[in-house]
This record gives sequence, C-alpha cells and structure tokens, in this order.
Amino acid sequence: MEARKVALVTGGGRGIGAAVSRRLAADGFAVAVNYAHRAREATDVVEEIEAAGGRAVALRADVSDADQAGDLVARTAELLGPVAVLVNNAGVSAAGSARSLPPGQWDRVLGVNLSGAYYCTHAALPAMYAAGWGRVLYFGSPSGGRALTPTTGAYAASKAGLVALAGVVAKEVARRGITVNTVVPGYVETDMVRAAGDRARESLQDGWPRIPAEAVASVVSFLAGDGAAHVSGEEIGVWAGGPVQL
Repeated sequence: MEARKVALVTGGGRGIGAAVSRRLAADGFAVAVNYAHRAREATDVVEEIEAAGGRAVALRADVSDADQAGDLVARTAELLGPVAVLVNNAGVSAAGSARSLPPGQWDRVLGVNLSGAYYCTHAALPAMYAAGWGRVLYFGSPSGGRALTPTTGAYAASKAGLVALAGVVAKEVARRGITVNTVVPGYVETDMVRAAGDRARESLQDGWPRIPAEAVASVVSFLAGDGAAHVSGEEIGVWAGGPVQL
C-alpha cells in the first residue's frame, strides 16, 4: 500500500466490527471506529490498534440519521483522510411478528441497518470517485433470504435490502475503480446473538457451525485489498457450508 488508506467501520467497537477494525489496521489502514452508544468499547479498540503501531480514532454517530452519517464521513476525512474503504457493519435487531412488532421498532431496524448503510455510502462515494479507487462493504445475513425465520421480519427485510443495494451500487460504480460487495456471516457469537435469548442462541448452536469474528474479518481484508479489484456485486457467505444436517 503506497500510502496509508483510510477505512471507516460503522459499529466498529464490538463483535465483528471490532475484529474488522483490528484486521484492517493490521493491514495498514488508518481506521475510524464508529460507535453509537458504547464509547469505552470503541476507545479500547482504538487503544489496541495504536499500541500495535497503527492509527485509529473513535467517532460517535448514529448512522440512521443522515446528517450524522454525513458528518461521520466528513470527520473521518478531516482526522485521517478521505474514506477509501467503507465497512457498513452497524446493525440492530428486534423480534416480533408482523402483527406484533411496533412500527417504531421496524423503523429503527431499517433505519440503522439499511438506511444507515445508504447514508454512509452516499457520503463516502464522492471521495472514492475522485480517487478512482474505493471499497464499499455491507453485511448481510442468512436471515435475509437463505434461512428465513418467523418474528425476524424487520431484520430480514433490512438484510435483503442490503444485498439488493450492493448489487445496484456495484453496477453504478463498475467503471470507477470501486467495488461493492456483501459479506454474509453465519453464526458468530455477538452481543446481538446473546441479546436474542438462550432459546435463539441454542438453536443457532445446534444448527450452524460457529464462526470466529476473525474469520469474517479475513474476508473483509481480502475484499478491501487490491487483490479483489475484480470482485464486485457479490454476496459472499462465511458460514462453513451453512446449516448442519444432523
């Protein structure tokens, strides 16, 4: 890497996001670690990166707000440089059937997972166009179509929407030196999984191979590099073959 490029990881302070932040820093990127509420976790990741000789900053923003998302990209550019790699990792979930899930919770899930990814992409693309190089990554889910589950309608809709968005944007930027892909992790032990309760967690443990967050980060590392210059518009699963047939 001829110059230290800049990566922005939304929700980069914990779970898969933290693993991605650390891996991209190890790859030589300066990393903006975004968080919405848990400042200490994001700061811990930044301190770990700096202790290893990297450069990082923790930046607060709720990406479901278009103005905050735009400001997040602008502050990253001011502190580290223009965003070259955008990892749209921030995500929330809410369980409830179509009859029972309150509209406000639907709006929140779609706002963070889908609209937030769009707002950040919209803000980051001009600098990528100017540079003639960029990487945009989204995080899908088996729940977005491959493994539909009752009471996950909002989450499933948001993740399916990300796959469609990635495919469209990949075509729009195909001749600009920019790639756009969706990474689809399987069962990774995250706060979101733990928050879903013991029953949901046990179901995942029984049916899916457990994937370390670092394995997902390795795929992101490849897609963020020059070696993946011809990989775009793809949906890449990281789940060791999918559900286990017992």
